[in-house]
Amino acid sequence: MNQEIKKILKNSMITSIIVFIYGLVVRSPAVYLGMFGGCIISWLGFYSICLEAEAAVKIPSFQRTVTGYLKRYLIYGIYLGILIKFWGIAAFLGGALGLLNIKFNIFIMTGALVIEKIKCRLKKFK
Repeated sequence: MNQEIKKILKNSMITSIIVFIYGLVVRSPAVYLGMFGGCIISWLGFYSICLEAEAAVKIPSFQRTVTGYLKRYLIYGIYLGILIKFWGIAAFLGGALGLLNIKFNIFIMTGALVIEKIKCRLKKFK
């Protein structure tokens, strides 16, 4: 796997652990069941995307990639459905935020990269 992908997975796992500890401190099931569970499912979904991308490079298959996509979103839907049925809207919203864990980490990494490039350009002008 690419180093950047490994870094994203590592950072999202650290974020998941922080969310879990925060959920235990505030003793909120919306946080430690919803958000932490969403973070873990998001992490597994991203890992699944990476494996599917590697397999698609070796043997291109439209059907395999679409099937993987549908499976991931079915898992996300079932997870959110279980949260809303048994723990209510707060856990559902926490789970939805948890599912965005990977996207938040990618956004933060990209933002840090842009800021670093801006710093390099500003140093050239001094």
